[in-house]
Amino acid sequence: MKLYERFADKGYHTSILTTFGIDFDAYENIVLPRLRGAGCRNNIVVPDARMLTHALTGASTLPDHAGKLYTVTGATARQVFHPKLFLQIGRKGGRIIVGSANITSSGLAGNLELVGTISCGEEDSAEQRMVAAAWQYLTRFVGLDQEALRGQQDWMLARAPWLRLAVASTEKMGLADQTEAAFLTTGTETGIGQRFADMIDEPVIRLIVVSPYWDMGLAALSYLNERLSPEEVSVVIDPAVVQFPKDAASALPNLKLYRRNGFQEGRFIHAKTIIAQTQSADHVLLGSANCTLAALGREDYVGENEEVCLYRRLPPDTIIHALDLAGVLDEEHTIEPAEIDEPEFDDDLPLEELAEQAPGEFEVRVDVLVWRPASSIDPAGCTIELLDQNGSVIPCTLSPLHSERSPRFQISETDVRPSFARLVFSDGRHSVPAIVTLIDRLSSAIRETRSRKTENVLRGLDEETEAGLMLMEVLDVLERLDLDADKDQAPISIPKAGHGKDDEPAAHYEVLSYEQFIAGRRPRTAEASLTHNSLAGSEATLVRGFLNRILGMDGQRDEIDDADDDDLMRDAFNLGDETDNAEAAIAAGADFGKEEKTPEEEKRDEAVRKRKAAQRKATKDQLVSAALKFGQRIKDRQESGQLDNHDILRLRALLMIIAAASGKGSEAKKGKQPPRSSFQVLSAEGDKNSWPFVMGRLLFTVFGGNDPAIRQLYLSNEHDQIPDDLVECWATCYWCFQVCMQASISEIEKTRITKYLGPIASYAYTMTLPTKAELLGDDIMTIIGGMNSRYADKLGIEPAAIGNGHRSFVENLFTLNKAGSPSKSCI
Repeated sequence: MKLYERFADKGYHTSILTTFGIDFDAYENIVLPRLRGAGCRNNIVVPDARMLTHALTGASTLPDHAGKLYTVTGATARQVFHPKLFLQIGRKGGRIIVGSANITSSGLAGNLELVGTISCGEEDSAEQRMVAAAWQYLTRFVGLDQEALRGQQDWMLARAPWLRLAVASTEKMGLADQTEAAFLTTGTETGIGQRFADMIDEPVIRLIVVSPYWDMGLAALSYLNERLSPEEVSVVIDPAVVQFPKDAASALPNLKLYRRNGFQEGRFIHAKTIIAQTQSADHVLLGSANCTLAALGREDYVGENEEVCLYRRLPPDTIIHALDLAGVLDEEHTIEPAEIDEPEFDDDLPLEELAEQAPGEFEVRVDVLVWRPASSIDPAGCTIELLDQNGSVIPCTLSPLHSERSPRFQISETDVRPSFARLVFSDGRHSVPAIVTLIDRLSSAIRETRSRKTENVLRGLDEETEAGLMLMEVLDVLERLDLDADKDQAPISIPKAGHGKDDEPAAHYEVLSYEQFIAGRRPRTAEASLTHNSLAGSEATLVRGFLNRILGMDGQRDEIDDADDDDLMRDAFNLGDETDNAEAAIAAGADFGKEEKTPEEEKRDEAVRKRKAAQRKATKDQLVSAALKFGQRIKDRQESGQLDNHDILRLRALLMIIAAASGKGSEAKKGKQPPRSSFQVLSAEGDKNSWPFVMGRLLFTVFGGNDPAIRQLYLSNEHDQIPDDLVECWATCYWCFQVCMQASISEIEKTRITKYLGPIASYAYTMTLPTKAELLGDDIMTIIGGMNSRYADKLGIEPAAIGNGHRSFVENLFTLNKAGSPSKSCI
């Protein structure tokens, strides 16, 4: 098969790929487009750490998408990190591709390589246990000290419930195709060579070895020959590639060398395989391990490399015919050692020097840089330079932030996102550049392929121009996608209990109550141009974007006049109970119902009126029901400690839906109800379900009572500022508090509402954003302004009154404390 074609296979959302060498151009132009095109958007590359440094010093072109669309993390070994393993995980299963190919242009499309594939479903099977073993192996190198990698692993496991429960095994097992297999790695008490030999329980007739690299004394081959005692050891060599240590051949009297003899001519044989042929089977070892002690080990030595191999027990001659080796392993193609040229070896790479040049790991979340220095680096003896995509220095300021662990810096005075970072030492020397992972950018890029139902829901959302009840259905669909159908799986932002195995780490992020979170947060700054979004990477962020769009906050606000707006909103609610342009006709002085009508016409009109009334009542009942369901949801999640950012998004969406469905009060019209559109089904007063009370009950659900639900809101401390999506909801709540208390209704009703909501509003203001500067910040006033433009006139309230009411409310909260904190009497 062509390996690169397999990267386009669908059904997987995550890939982890290990390699010794890395060519970013090959990965980004051959592998990554196929993965993402097939819906695999959560991708991790793990090369040898020193070879990663080598690539960033000029051995490869600089990557365009590393740290943005995929992560790269270097791995180390006692000698070299050499496995070639490709693991893919999906909701319904996974697969491994074990082979010999590096992620280079020659490895993917030039050399002659050998790979083996094992695929599994979500049911327990030998194949699944091998895939789980591959994941278990990779957890040694996909470190949890990097925030981006932690997030990628959590995202993957939340969408692969079968993997959380799978039992890993490296034992020989029977597969569905009636053959046997085992997943073999280094890092155990016995080396790969010994484990391979232990699996062969019958006399070996012939041992066939294909390997591009060898021990100088053929030590690994001699060990296998001693353990398996084959009648013949057959080695395929290419005389044009002078690597075989011919002087050691005499130590194996049963050794025969076979010329390549035109086999796959023109391609460097980089494949590695050992085939032990017996009377009943071909015992095959394939993968990354060359025939060296460093890779295979022996009984008293496990080796020094990190390697991954696949063992297969196949019917006799299966592998010989599959690899087309029968024509090569012919007596007429043998070659004597004396006929081979003396071995020539390439200059060794300066691996130790490369290890000392690495500056460490860099991650950026929005505007905060985190640096984990390499062990050889003294942070006090150097400064950091950030580089753009072309490797040019970005003029900026890095201000140290307090941190008990890795050094952290706030990036300011630039709008350019960094792609790389390097160190400048006191003597003027520069380190090798390192990739900067943009955590927020990566989170946004990781997303599953959407189902047809999800696509249909989102397509409907794109066509909407007002917050309607369909938005709650959208949230339901997206939440099921984001949080997994497994009801036992915890939501994203609440405490995690690990991956379900006793020997695995617990929660990756510290999870805090909202009170703890805001107590330790970094204050929001007015000049910040980048956004903190706790919903990044979640499909629910599309709902946040929709809510901002209808408030004109996406930079492409549509200027819609009232008549058009009414038509669009009517379509959103789909009630169909108005004339084509009823409000325009009323404004023009049209006089309805004056003409003489026949009894049949009167009967039809009465039926239409009843249908419209029924539809209005049904819509009103749906709105009230949605508010009640939300209240029950919050109560349930509060009791279980599962209140999270998705619930806050729901609160904002529902408040905006209620605002869209609300009408003007009657006080200004001297008791006469003004005309309103069909979607405005909630009156301002005279009803237990008037909009101020429906809004008020929603706000009470989160901020009211002896134990307000917001106190059970949990957030991960991966964000060091209050995320923008939460701030947008808090601003929406402030606006709703103000319109409820300033509604154009009777003084009696207004007094009741103010008495009811005033204390709750005071608590909500001081609990959500506890400083005056933040409560009156531009981000808050922008949302309030957007809500005013969209809804204030429809509610019969002056926009200026709402904005001024908010400012006055905040000023009153802080009157007794000039230090910028609210007075205790207000809380």
